[in-house]
Amino acid sequence: MATDPSTGLHGIDPGVWEQLAKAINEHKQDGDPGTTTAEELKQRYIAEAQRFEDQGVAPPEVTQRLSGEADRWDPWEIKVIGPVSVYGGLEFSGGTNWVARAEAGIKLSGKVIWSEGFNLNPKLNSISWEKSLGVVWGKLTVGIYGDNHCLTVSGEGCFWWGKWRCAGFNETLGCFG
Repeated sequence: MATDPSTGLHGIDPGVWEQLAKAINEHKQDGDPGTTTAEELKQRYIAEAQRFEDQGVAPPEVTQRLSGEADRWDPWEIKVIGPVSVYGGLEFSGGTNWVARAEAGIKLSGKVIWSEGFNLNPKLNSISWEKSLGVVWGKLTVGIYGDNHCLTVSGEGCFWWGKWRCAGFNETLGCFG
């Protein structure tokens, strides 16, 4: 039987939904439909948390991999656990002094709630973050490793549903070398 939302969200300040909806609307891409309200986000979150509870723990799933084509924007995404996924994109320019222009972020119920742009190169080949965003918590490391210049994304993602539900991930999403 699915956990009642009042039990699953016990301890979560109602203002969290307003803050998350505001973050989603600030990160909205061109072509995204309408404005997300706090109540819409909360209802989607509850539905996904209950579906996760009913189906049990599934391993993280890569839903979009890199093509490995250099000099073009190449998006990726990993569904981590329940309503939490991480995503990003990368443009890789090869050579001895390779450079990668990149972005990474966290999605909640399919909507971006946090993102960060950055550059990687042979001297700074990875970057890490730890984020706590109300009902979501996670660690994320994005790096390019080895002679084949492979993008690896690793970390842990969690969501609140009566307690923290977490899953770790370590995925090589594609190589450019």
